Amino acid sequence: MATFFLYLLIVGTIVYFISKRKSPFSLRADRVLSSESKSKELGFQGDSREIWGQVYETASMDEARSIRTRLEEENIDCILYKQGKKDIHGDLLKGVGVAVPGTATSRAQASIAKMPV
Repeated sequence: MATFFLYLLIVGTIVYFISKRKSPFSLRADRVLSSESKSKELGFQGDSREIWGQVYETASMDEARSIRTRLEEENIDCILYKQGKKDIHGDLLKGVGVAVPGTATSRAQASIAKMPV
């Protein structure tokens, strides 16, 4: 009889730990939710899974910051990024890109075109 209770205790413990373990799908969902909440905390307004497109490229970080300021004044989300690729000779690219969500591409390009040179 004691053996039966021991086996029952072992099986119960295994079932308990299996039920408490998170599945890989729920872990992935938690990561997506945490990244969306993090982007909301940083002030991002749109869908973080949206495709972004480059609308401007420059060699000057100051010029890129002025473009970003102008776009933010018009309530267009944007990011600045440094080129991470290398050219055909292996030299690093020196450009800074400005990217916006795909839905705001035309508005951003129109706004940049209106800027004085």
